[in-house]
Amino acid sequence: MKKFLYLFCVVLALLVCVFFNLTFRKRPGYSVHGIDVSHYQKSVDFKEVVKDGFSFVFIKATEGKHLKDHHFDENWKSAHEEEIIKSAYHFFRPKIDPYAQANWFAQHVKLDKGDLPPVLDIETFDGVSIQTIRENASIWLNLIEKKYGIRPIIYTNYSFYHDVFYNRKAFDKYPIWIAAYGKVFKPNLQDERKEWSMWQYTDKGNSRGIDGDVDLNVFYGTIEDLQRMCIPGKYNVNDLKIHIPKSLPKVGSR
Repeated sequence: MKKFLYLFCVVLALLVCVFFNLTFRKRPGYSVHGIDVSHYQKSVDFKEVVKDGFSFVFIKATEGKHLKDHHFDENWKSAHEEEIIKSAYHFFRPKIDPYAQANWFAQHVKLDKGDLPPVLDIETFDGVSIQTIRENASIWLNLIEKKYGIRPIIYTNYSFYHDVFYNRKAFDKYPIWIAAYGKVFKPNLQDERKEWSMWQYTDKGNSRGIDGDVDLNVFYGTIEDLQRMCIPGKYNVNDLKIHIPKSLPKVGSR
């Protein structure tokens, strides 16, 4: 009985160690690891983040048409100084005019050569129909692609992807950053034409330079592949604001 109890405790301890490694630290089997941060992580020490082996970061910039993350400027500057590959994301509100949301993001985010594409974080319905969400997301994506000269990344969770974007040709061209927690193996989008580029596998991770939990991600490829995703050169920008012709139809009318 004692021998059985001992073996049970050993196996349990091993399972706990494996779970801790898979859930809270770097995911085995991937060579490129990253984090994403917002005001929840407050001021991030990116020098320590880089020392901890993370190669890229997504930083929350804006939400809707009026909210700006109050730690964005500080963290953006710090990430730039430490030369970690970076980009910014916009938390999309389906109820709010996508033209105004694209303008708001562009007013606050200047991307440079070597930065990853901008990100549309879309994960809430906000009482809006799926078709309207598709239309409004498409407007934001097209405006931002035109502004920065590179196709944005779509961030969403597993269920939202299948409800809104699955098997939709209009969104095939955009890289997917998928949130799927609790999976030991890589998530399967179950979409013949599509594979994810980034995988956010936990929101309970940790890193040096950050107090508290942080989202952990992996990139599906090598560091060279990640660098090839980045903005290749300077884009011509004097005024970051997007100028929208008055003749465009109202949101949701087409």
